[in-house]
Amino acid sequence: MEPLKPVVKNDILQSRPNVTHQDIEEYERLLAQRFTIDPQAQKTFEQSAGDTARNARIKELHEKLFGAGG
Repeated sequence: MEPLKPVVKNDILQSRPNVTHQDIEEYERLLAQRFTIDPQAQKTFEQSAGDTARNARIKELHEKLFGAGG
């Protein structure tokens, strides 16, 4: 997982007025966090629920940052 390049971040911020620096930081943080978890490890219900919530938030932020429209 590679962080977004500064030029890409600037392009997103310029083309999408509803996106904030915090949105981009949260997106990168959640993606990085996802890659620190062993997908083969046994998970508790709470961990599975956390994974589901994190993945939903990543999808939401991805749409906000890169989706159609602006």
